[in-house]
Amino acid sequence: MSSSLFDVLTTGVIYFSSAFLLAALLTVYEKVFAAKGGLRGAVALALGNGPAALVAGYLSPHGWEVLVPLGVAATGQLLVHRWMTHFSASGRLLLVNNFLLALTVLAWGVNFIVNLEISLLTRMLMLAGYPLLVLMLPIGVIASLEQWEVLTRKRWLRPRTVKPIGEREHYPKVCLQVPCYAEPPEVVTATLDRLAALRYPNFEVMVIDNNTKDPNLWKPVEAYCEQLGERFRFFHVDPLAGAKAGALNWAMERVAGDVEIIGVIDADYHAEPDFLSSLLAHFDEPRMGFVQTPHDYRGWENSLYQRMCYWEYKTFFATTMPSLNEKDAGLTVGTMCLIRRRALDEAGGWSEWCQTEDSELAIRIHALGYTSVFVPQTFGRGLIPETFAGYKKQRFRWTFGPVQEFKQHLRLFLPKPWAAPSELRPIQKLHHMNHGLGPFTTGLSFLMMPVNLAVLVSMLVQGESVAAPRSLWIAAVCATVAGWLLTWLIHRVEMGCSLRDTIGAILAKQALYHTMITASVMGLFVGRIAWRRTDKFKSLPSGLVALASARTELLLGIVCLGLGLAICVAQPPSSLLLLLGIGLLFQSLNYLPAPLLALRAEYELQAAQSDKLPSPQAAIRKLPVPARQAAVGAALAGGVAVIAGAWLAQPQPGAPPVGAKSAAPAGRPMVVKTSPAKFDDERVPGKQPTVTTRQAYLEVSSGAVSAATVPSAAASESPANGRTDRRLSLPTSASRATAMVGNPPTPNEPTDLDFHYALAPSGTEAGIIEPTSIQLLAVSTPIIPDCYERESKKRDYRCRNRKN
Repeated sequence: MSSSLFDVLTTGVIYFSSAFLLAALLTVYEKVFAAKGGLRGAVALALGNGPAALVAGYLSPHGWEVLVPLGVAATGQLLVHRWMTHFSASGRLLLVNNFLLALTVLAWGVNFIVNLEISLLTRMLMLAGYPLLVLMLPIGVIASLEQWEVLTRKRWLRPRTVKPIGEREHYPKVCLQVPCYAEPPEVVTATLDRLAALRYPNFEVMVIDNNTKDPNLWKPVEAYCEQLGERFRFFHVDPLAGAKAGALNWAMERVAGDVEIIGVIDADYHAEPDFLSSLLAHFDEPRMGFVQTPHDYRGWENSLYQRMCYWEYKTFFATTMPSLNEKDAGLTVGTMCLIRRRALDEAGGWSEWCQTEDSELAIRIHALGYTSVFVPQTFGRGLIPETFAGYKKQRFRWTFGPVQEFKQHLRLFLPKPWAAPSELRPIQKLHHMNHGLGPFTTGLSFLMMPVNLAVLVSMLVQGESVAAPRSLWIAAVCATVAGWLLTWLIHRVEMGCSLRDTIGAILAKQALYHTMITASVMGLFVGRIAWRRTDKFKSLPSGLVALASARTELLLGIVCLGLGLAICVAQPPSSLLLLLGIGLLFQSLNYLPAPLLALRAEYELQAAQSDKLPSPQAAIRKLPVPARQAAVGAALAGGVAVIAGAWLAQPQPGAPPVGAKSAAPAGRPMVVKTSPAKFDDERVPGKQPTVTTRQAYLEVSSGAVSAATVPSAAASESPANGRTDRRLSLPTSASRATAMVGNPPTPNEPTDLDFHYALAPSGTEAGIIEPTSIQLLAVSTPIIPDCYERESKKRDYRCRNRKN
């Protein structure tokens, strides 16, 4: 290539990178400071192109070179104006400059490498990755459009809001299917409680438990369905192939003939009462295939680790899904979705070969000519994996599945002369293909890493030194800053989260980088893998073993960090290798967040399991005054005080106490387990009193008598496995211990109680009567065995199914 052409391309790189950054700044201004007005087209073009042209013209060799990229930019804006009339002026500027920058950098890079004074080996290695870069250009442009469209659109054309069904003569019958596999019974029954409360007159629920071996897991759910009535049907199938898709296909063969709509609800999702009534009117359109609502989650607010995961999850549903919906290329995402039964039958049911059987189904339903709607409003909330290993497992499945979809349906996505027959429109083909092609090319790009390392080695061995052009530095800085601005803007405006949450979401996303790369690479060579289930049991802390889930990321992060620092220190400021060293430092940020998240998740598990709990008085004071008064009133009126119930774990309302020890018969002592420190007299000044009856305890706790007057109980302590059993004879004829606030037990029902001792200072506050002596705290929850003990692991289902 001639020198003048190279000068034009160099000026183009400076111009388009500067214009891209200016467009990002204009977008921030419009969304944050001028959300109602916005900028007029001419003003946006002048502000976006003028400064960029001045900078590029000043840095160009002769000045006239800037006219070429300026003319290309103006032509590009004119070409897309008609197609993008519903986009803001700054939005059009952003998207067009992003595409032109990527195209110009590709052309500039080829010219730069060809004219370098380097060995043939180094040159060939540098050019080896260009075919992949050319393939990735349109994929990256489409992905950018899907992510940034929510920032750049002024008006949405397709339906995206609720559509209440209202009063009518005919309410289509809905069958809500809840697939289960080795789920905690209390989690499933809580989900069924929410479904029973749906405000819709014509629906049924099918619970399909497949391949669960332990009857202690599925029997309580079966019994609970019987209690809920004829509307709830339970099925236990074992063996059954196909994982979740196999269970749903099996259920479809047993759906009542008058069912028109199928809903899928994950076993941990709590649906809103208006889930059905707010969405079913969309199916008045005969070609409506499915209606999807977002994934959403609960119980994350007080956990830093889960908070980071939560905002990372939300990004897809705040950006990509609305964009796909606008092209009628939305996806089903496995839960909180409603599907027309006829469309599901015509599509052939669920794919048992695919890890993402949900999004794969969307392709086949659209290929039949059905349409779909994504409503960006929460109608149900589930659980976030408590460990980083569970978080990775889930994302591996979500990345591997789309690669399977792309390979399976490639012929559907081809242009008409070569495509398999379908009703897919070109825009639908483009976005459905990109959903799978993105991870596919990510796997291919990772395979180029050895080539990049070979370039580095070749240059170092042969002593080759290449100066990094000024235009490359400008493009790298502008693109990086613009990307950060747009990421912040999405979280700030579209998701409404703080800067701290934005940083947390970015770190969570980066922590999954290696997992997504691994899944992409495996997807290139492997057709099917075993189903990777997301465990919903409460996890146990595992110490530094938790770091094993991120050991590969930790190693790669340290290598990239060390190598990048070494290169940056050794290379002069103008060297191309310095830019490579900085790139390695940024690459380390794709790996090092993983061990940080793993350790944070482990820290929170240990905090939840440890004895470092707040004092009973501190916990009670955090409650509202009526709740505090109710807690103490219940304690004084009916049984053993349960002041600790405010902060200790309690069973789900309505869930049978599965796994609890059988109640002790009258006159028989209870066995209460606690740690040795609980009964260490040296920890508490003075001898801790023993209490034989509930009445005696109440007299002490209310101050009616002193601790010294309480008769001692016959207590025996026998250490076993580092623990202490203290036997307390409590008459079971007395009323059962008061349950936690809001969950009273049945009177006269015997129970096992978990006892804790704590000091209680004298005094009253806000109506709370605080005992004058040692306070006995009891919680009427089943005694949770020590799941680290071998025998407990064998006996209790909660231990057998607790996995990290």
